[in-house]
Amino acid sequence: MSERMIISFFIRTIQFVLWVCLSTLILIPSSSLYAQDPDDVDDVEEYWGDDEEYDDEEYEDEYLDDEEYEDDEEYEDDEEYEDDEEDEEDDKKGNQKLSDDAENLGYTIDLAVGSPRFVNPALNNWNSKVDLRGSIEFPVLMQFLGARFRFGAEVGTFNFENAIPQIVEQGGEKKQLAPGDTYSGITAMGLMSFPAGPGKIKIGAGIVGSAAGFMMEASYGFRVGGILDIRGGIRSTEALSAESAGGITLGRAGWMDGQIVLGINL
Repeated sequence: MSERMIISFFIRTIQFVLWVCLSTLILIPSSSLYAQDPDDVDDVEEYWGDDEEYDDEEYEDEYLDDEEYEDDEEYEDDEEYEDDEEDEEDDKKGNQKLSDDAENLGYTIDLAVGSPRFVNPALNNWNSKVDLRGSIEFPVLMQFLGARFRFGAEVGTFNFENAIPQIVEQGGEKKQLAPGDTYSGITAMGLMSFPAGPGKIKIGAGIVGSAAGFMMEASYGFRVGGILDIRGGIRSTEALSAESAGGITLGRAGWMDGQIVLGINL
């Protein structure tokens, strides 16, 4: 049981990292606007010419300078227009590449088998069994701040059995949690998958049994041909309000399991 005393540290670590990333994005400074210091205006020297000394030659020189300035402005406008066209072409190429990559990925089916090894205090005295999960990812590839991800859905099982009799207090009453009482059911979640070669990171939310819950998963492995992936990894699942089959409220229940995943790319 000592191995099962570790609380869901994986969940806390991931949540901390996500909050740090979100805070960093919010606190990134925007571009600044600079204005001229009014005190510097006094340092500007002013020159005034005599109207009588103003001749035609100077007028022609200034006129020619104005024409050159207009030519420079037109040239700069042409350069800005070309830069805008290049940016639009780059965006189109990026979107086209993203669409092509999504079509190349197609549908992906993951079949996983795992067994919980670490649990939080609510499940310390419970024995676990082997769980099965299956997920599908759709051929829709999104991109945000350079990170690519896909959407999908997952269905799986979980099964725990109480091993030690316990007396719990609920609603001012004492109830006995008998050996053999079970906490089991089906998980059904929507998920976001971040593919990275043969590796993959998943986050999801949905229901765990009859309660709301969420999960986080990371796995890595190798590719067999162009269709199959074999990966190993860890997964953390948490239910916000767990209840046993005997009607005993367990509270927030979480567990972490090792798993082996077989990925099929269609």
